[in-house]
Amino acid sequence: MTASPAPHNRPEDIHRIVETVDRYNPQNIPILEAYVEQQLTSADYAATTPSTSSTTATTTSTTYDRDACLAVLKLYQFNPAFSSNKVVCSILQLALGALPDADFGLCLYMLNEDVLKDAGVAALVALHDLLQQARFKAFWAAVEDTPEDVLVNRALFADRIRIYIAGTLAIAYRVISIPTLQSALNLKDAAALDAFLKEHAWTRDPEDKDAVVLPATKENQARPVVVQENIKFEHLTKIIGYGRMAQ
Repeated sequence: MTASPAPHNRPEDIHRIVETVDRYNPQNIPILEAYVEQQLTSADYAATTPSTSSTTATTTSTTYDRDACLAVLKLYQFNPAFSSNKVVCSILQLALGALPDADFGLCLYMLNEDVLKDAGVAALVALHDLLQQARFKAFWAAVEDTPEDVLVNRALFADRIRIYIAGTLAIAYRVISIPTLQSALNLKDAAALDAFLKEHAWTRDPEDKDAVVLPATKENQARPVVVQENIKFEHLTKIIGYGRMAQ
């Protein structure tokens, strides 16, 4: 995966740290930690720009700074005494919002066993696994059970995850029932669902009021199955011979 560009609103002092050898200076840990928390609480957290790493309808946050987050985890690797599980959870939450990019996996590779055993970290890993398995109903139930100090700014987080789920559904479905869609997106309110459909250019099926039509893609188009059998010449002669014997 290619390196993500710096977000347009990355502060100059953060840019200077992340893009130089200062990223390995433990004295910069508090500065980078504060920047991580800022990414989750910023009003721009809900704002998105088109993702260049996926052909599906996914977006990337305008505030999420992957390189800065990874710099924090690298500093924790070298300086475990300064590691903060709360900040790790914040980074993992940001990485979840970047799906389908592989950022979450990159973060996990940088965590030691003790950090992975933390209850908050384990809860976020479980959420990631449910999303990867497309168990969306179970995912939303798990979100409800996740403590608020582990999963912050929850409403905006949910909006970001719905964008990822929409991209996944667009691969698998050409037409989807409204109950299935509401369950996957955790949008039971009809007005909220209609707003989501409009935002993604999805339309209600004119022939079925309980279904939604998704835009056609190369992934969700039905294709005829072509069965082709390759028979070697020597096998063909045997088949012809057996046919003559049966006459």
